[in-house]
Amino acid sequence: MDTKEKILYSSLDMFAKRGYSAVSIRDIAVSVNIKESSIYYHFRNKQDILDSIVKKYEEHIGELTDMLSAAVSNTDNSKPLSFEAMKTYFFEQYLFDPFCNKMMRFMMIEQFNSEKMQSLYERYLFELPEKIQTGAFFMMCKNGIISEQQARQFGQAFFSEMTMLTFRYLLNGELTEVKKNVFCEKAFSFFDTMKGETENG
Repeated sequence: MDTKEKILYSSLDMFAKRGYSAVSIRDIAVSVNIKESSIYYHFRNKQDILDSIVKKYEEHIGELTDMLSAAVSNTDNSKPLSFEAMKTYFFEQYLFDPFCNKMMRFMMIEQFNSEKMQSLYERYLFELPEKIQTGAFFMMCKNGIISEQQARQFGQAFFSEMTMLTFRYLLNGELTEVKKNVFCEKAFSFFDTMKGETENG
């Protein structure tokens, strides 16, 4: 990891714990073990650091969304919904990813201080996950596996459960392997129940 990346990761780590306004350029320089003036070789100011963090996060989310959407739409009709695809793209590369997880925690804090951050919080913790998760069930509807009413019902139920599990296990205190394992177990159990209901009509 080069110096610029270290600055981004260290800044986000502190932003997620203290909030944006409580972290200074000096704090960031100390955490990366460089001179304060060296920060300005890579970034214009603290806002530029934050803008770069958001850009990196949004680019990552865009790539994952495309991959997950492709995985869902290309799923064989006999296997209408893949937990492994959800686990790989949505859990491991997003919810469990240290950078993304810290960004979510930061948005939870900063939504009260910034309209832009409040908008990002709403979009990436609620609107986009709901679109992706409910979209998987509507793809099943499109393939004639379940009805539109079932797609809407199952999609909302799955999204609600995933949101509750995310806040309880992944955004509550330190993110540990134990919490990630419990999250996966409970998510799989609920997913399996929902899949059984779809197969039983």
